[in-house]
Amino acid sequence: MTRQRSPSPSICGRSRGRDDGSYSVEFAVSAAIVLLAVLLVAVAYQTTQSSATVTTAAREAARAASLAPTAADAASAADRLVHTRISASAGPCADVTTTTTTATFRAAGTVTVTVTCRTGSLLGHHRTLRATADEVIDRYRGGLR
Repeated sequence: MTRQRSPSPSICGRSRGRDDGSYSVEFAVSAAIVLLAVLLVAVAYQTTQSSATVTTAAREAARAASLAPTAADAASAADRLVHTRISASAGPCADVTTTTTTATFRAAGTVTVTVTCRTGSLLGHHRTLRATADEVIDRYRGGLR
């Protein structure tokens, strides 16, 4: 006598019950949480990089302004350097403003450069980043007009 096996009512020996499809729901929820976490990390990274770019541009612009022979040349050099470092196509900023303060533009004086940048993020909101840098003009430097 040959015996035939009856088809199993379940997969892996368990009977089907109320948790049919629960794996799909759990996977969908966990995938959404992981994607949200990745998006938050990306936004944090973009914000950090944008802030670092603006700070570096302000510092380099203040240094370039301190090496200029006149106050007008200092403002022009700072503005040119900031717009070179933070271009609209390659940089994080959509709108860049440079303010150069040359009230004490003389030997042993200071030059202050403030860079203001309006950024966009992956989530669509806009932030305004601002960085200020001071640079001392060499006290033994000649040729200042």
